[in-house]
Amino acid sequence: MTQESIDYDALNDQKQFYNSRFQAGYMQDFSDLYESCRLIAMKAILNSVKASGFNPSTALDYGCGEGRYIELLTDFFPDASIYGSDISDTALQIAQAKYSSAKYLTMSDETVNFDDSCFDLIISIEVLEHVGNVEKSIAEISRLLKPQGIVIISTPCANKYSLEWSQNRLTGGLQPSFDGYGRFSTDEPAHLRRLNDANLKSLFSQTGIDIYKIYHRAHLFETIVPKGRTFRLLPLACVWFGMLDWHLFKHFRNGASMIALGKKG
Repeated sequence: MTQESIDYDALNDQKQFYNSRFQAGYMQDFSDLYESCRLIAMKAILNSVKASGFNPSTALDYGCGEGRYIELLTDFFPDASIYGSDISDTALQIAQAKYSSAKYLTMSDETVNFDDSCFDLIISIEVLEHVGNVEKSIAEISRLLKPQGIVIISTPCANKYSLEWSQNRLTGGLQPSFDGYGRFSTDEPAHLRRLNDANLKSLFSQTGIDIYKIYHRAHLFETIVPKGRTFRLLPLACVWFGMLDWHLFKHFRNGASMIALGKKG
């Protein structure tokens, strides 16, 4: 296991840092095992949300990057007005070219240039570990969300006893972070923190959003499944194996990743 520390360029000048990353092809698709498994889990969650009768007229992907989840939102909610926002102007240009039916909003640090209480649904996929100020990001999501609106958040999880947590615990890889939440040494350097369930619930509760359900992923199988060349040769088999965590253990807290659902009062 490699030991990594925070890349402070990812904190001190986020716009430039992520513009450079997206210019180099960052997060273009779902060709990675973890991204493939997350996409399947998100489809299952959106299916459940839609089946409950929730039908948003407006939806925002907060930290949309190149817009990978814009198409998913459009597929599930074809009559909704879909928006994406990101700190990277480069990412938004790429998203606009790929998914022109959506509207895109610039961000300044954690802030979106849009009015209060405008969105019925906000998703934010693997963003909270990257933002400079996680409290400000969550407050901004709450500001943008309508009363009774739903938020879906995906982020790495710091709960104890996942295989990933255990590996870092045994190797001294449970690191402090600059804001006190902590991180894993196996995280990529642009991951500034990891939140656990209690952190996430508390932060959202302070803004008037009740996190009423948290699903967990990457307990075991997604961590040990072959990657690299094996994944490129047998992607469907690797994804099937990795998804065993979701099918068997999503209600168990000891996952290295989480997807949370919240509702604004």
